[in-house]
Amino acid sequence: MSSSLWHNLLDSLRNQLDPEECQVWLNPLRPLEETPQRLVLGCPNAFHRAWVRDHYLPRFKQMASQLPGGPQVSLALLPGPAAEPPRAPEQLRLPNIELDPPRLNHRFQFEKFVSGRGNEFAWAAAKALAQGQRLFSNTLFLVSGTGLGKSHLTQAVGHQVLSDQPNCRVAYLTAEDFANQMIGALRAKRMEAFKQRFRRSCDVLLLEEVQFLAGKEKTQDELGYTLDALLDAGKRIVFTGNCPPTQVKGLKKGLVSRLSSGLTAAIEPPDYQTRLAILRNLAREEGVAVNQEVLEYLAQHVSSDVRRLQSALVGLMAQGSLTGRPMDLRLAGEVLGHLAMELKRVSPTQILSLVAQVYNLDQAVLTGKSRKKTVTRPRNLALYLCRRHTDASYASLGRAFNRDHSTVMYGVEQVERGLDSDPKLAQELGYLEQRLGLASS
Repeated sequence: MSSSLWHNLLDSLRNQLDPEECQVWLNPLRPLEETPQRLVLGCPNAFHRAWVRDHYLPRFKQMASQLPGGPQVSLALLPGPAAEPPRAPEQLRLPNIELDPPRLNHRFQFEKFVSGRGNEFAWAAAKALAQGQRLFSNTLFLVSGTGLGKSHLTQAVGHQVLSDQPNCRVAYLTAEDFANQMIGALRAKRMEAFKQRFRRSCDVLLLEEVQFLAGKEKTQDELGYTLDALLDAGKRIVFTGNCPPTQVKGLKKGLVSRLSSGLTAAIEPPDYQTRLAILRNLAREEGVAVNQEVLEYLAQHVSSDVRRLQSALVGLMAQGSLTGRPMDLRLAGEVLGHLAMELKRVSPTQILSLVAQVYNLDQAVLTGKSRKKTVTRPRNLALYLCRRHTDASYASLGRAFNRDHSTVMYGVEQVERGLDSDPKLAQELGYLEQRLGLASS
């Protein structure tokens, strides 16, 4: 057998695992014995050996079984000074395992959330869960696009729980925060403390934007174990995402099942009456009197999301305060005009990056030669968005997407023709525009 067996296996593993995992757990391993029938890997200490045995050894064995001779893989301690004695269990108990107080926005409370036809079910479900009322499940998944209030409701749950039960341990974080904390724990060899923090020192978990975990299998596994522990203990959990878990590409079936096991509540864009109520509420909070006619004008012309609605009113109040002009329909029209101009300041690079993220594709694939429908559809949508919302010419887009002028035109035309006959295409386009802050008002 070649003496490079372990190096070959390691190279294959590096293509499958996160660089941080390889750095912490695989790079320290050393081949102690390599024969056609046997591969023995040395570990620096007993704790390292136990971790590799539980998390990586089955994969080593499976990969080795596919090689000529099918060598058996086992683990041992590295000899000499490099080997550390086995650690006593008490040495592995790491400090600072308790949760830090959650950082919640004081404005995001139930009393300040304006409910209406598009969000009243989500509002009622979140409040019931926060108050400990018996639902059919202890989990709630809030689904909406950007700026429609899912973060407001999620943090409102945290505020309500802490108000009713000050000693309750609440964890509020995004899925990206969860992944980063896990990587940090791996690097610092503090995974036991990480597990303790979320599995046994948490009463309410508020986890936002779970779609970030797409493709991150190790983090998904750890979250799955955490959810099992929390649900078995009867803890309460709120998730948020931009689409239901079943529609997120790159999530493992087991995690999708856990995320979908509870109550799912969608938050729709606010209707006219809700938008008007939001504007009235904001003006009242700011202590500013705004003419009813102006509020109706804003509610009529800004329909995409709550943040943009608030931005329009804040812009109007700022203009009136700083310039001394009356907050009338004329000034409101100017503010909406400026807002629309600001929203269109995006670049083809931003569009390409977002489309790649949403469809879980590498940017190199979007600009490559693939003609698969799973690639050409997102690519054509990206080209259409660039033509509609930037000043990029067909020629410059051809250079950016590695295509000639006529191919770019054809891709844009494909989307234009499909919008009238393909509701799903129109829905996808609307979602991309919303994520870019370009949704028409």
